[in-house]
Amino acid sequence: MKDKPGRFVATLIDTSISPWRYVIRVWPLATVPTLGIATTLALFSHLLGFEELFDQNQWEFNIDSPSLLFAEIVIGAPLLETMLMAPLLALLRRFVRQRWFVICGSALVWAILHSLSVPIWGVCIFWTFVVFSAAFEAWRPRGFWYAYFVTAGIHALNNGLALGLLIPQP
Repeated sequence: MKDKPGRFVATLIDTSISPWRYVIRVWPLATVPTLGIATTLALFSHLLGFEELFDQNQWEFNIDSPSLLFAEIVIGAPLLETMLMAPLLALLRRFVRQRWFVICGSALVWAILHSLSVPIWGVCIFWTFVVFSAAFEAWRPRGFWYAYFVTAGIHALNNGLALGLLIPQP
């Protein structure tokens, strides 16, 4: 008898609902744990004297043009990164049989790539890309564009919240 997936996995692989409902339902699964990871790392880095890991000056946001910044981070990055994620997942699927290894392998690649910009960023977003990759893999059988836009939608909501939290307030 095959085990039923846990509630988290069941939610993540449930493509029987509308794509929009799926995006709204899965977005917190990506974002809430990532906020917890980032908060925990920020607290520990502060306690251990490594505050510079979370210094906002290293993020290099162009806050002179909020609309351009929004377009870049909330629209452009999710669309581009999801388009690049598709061939990465396809490549991993060719060499790795276990679905969750494919998903975690993709998340690891994205964490490393984000770490090239800001090292701690990769650690913070690893989980987020586990969810993005799992969403893409769940929707891929329904069609590439379903997988693409569902994943980009979750990513856009995540980046919108992150942008709102990271932009220095006047």
